[in-house]
Amino acid sequence: MPEIEPHDIEVELRRVVDRLDSMPLARAAAAAPACKAVADLLVARTRDLTEVIPADAVVPDLGPQGLGSLIAVLGHDYLDAARASSHPDLSPVLDALVELRRSLP
Repeated sequence: MPEIEPHDIEVELRRVVDRLDSMPLARAAAAAPACKAVADLLVARTRDLTEVIPADAVVPDLGPQGLGSLIAVLGHDYLDAARASSHPDLSPVLDALVELRRSLP
């Protein structure tokens, strides 16, 4: 199995954000719990790689209209931290993004 690269995360992140930004608000609202779970994972994984995110930081509730932006910002923060780290395990984040995309209504 080929090693996962940050580019793989970028591609999947773009797919997820594009889907979230293009879906009707009612569908996005239905996807909010899954998006929240991925957002929490992105924060936790970023926190594992850097001290940029304070321990008491929480993922904001932006409503269905902000889900794409939320995942985009947290995903890019994670990628920045992963690139600055030596050999991070990218597979949990990639797996979560793929699962989220596949679960979107």
